[in-house]
Amino acid sequence: MNTTYRYIVITGRPGVGKTTLFNKVIGALKNRNIKVGGFICPEVREKGTRVGFKIRSLDGKYEGWLAHKTLCSGPRLGKYRLCIEEATNVATRAVEEALSKADIIAIDEIGPMELRIPQVRSSILKALKSGKPGLFVVHLRLSDVEILPLLKKHGIWFTVTIENRNMLVDSIINSFRNIIGASKHKHY
Repeated sequence: MNTTYRYIVITGRPGVGKTTLFNKVIGALKNRNIKVGGFICPEVREKGTRVGFKIRSLDGKYEGWLAHKTLCSGPRLGKYRLCIEEATNVATRAVEEALSKADIIAIDEIGPMELRIPQVRSSILKALKSGKPGLFVVHLRLSDVEILPLLKKHGIWFTVTIENRNMLVDSIINSFRNIIGASKHKHY
């Protein structure tokens, strides 16, 4: 069976450098004039304590809360309440723009918070089913019955460790070269 790889999937334990690697890969792609769109979900700390997570389009055009300890009123997930309306607004717009304007769609991360909000999950699925190449940071224990099989079937997986995190950028860029095709982007 010939599988077509469309995605690069980054996973690993918390704190090993997945987001740092994601950002380095995006920077390297942009330096090669590859248009990247999508969203990130950075943590927000106040006085050294994590209070929540933002959701922000990669171009910085859209931003809102994904989850917060006190500012959101949606369902509770651990210490946080989800901000359904804000997260939906950002994810939907970021994915729609990435699908129409970008060469690669990138999301950091596909995890429990993002998947708990139905419209954010739908946006992620839309990105995965679009056929567009993707860069996705995935929660280590992702178990979504629809998303995980797509990532496994069409993804080249990289498990980040403290030992390998500084050596993966070139491997991922080379994998994207194969996914996109050297003829389309000869300037790699």
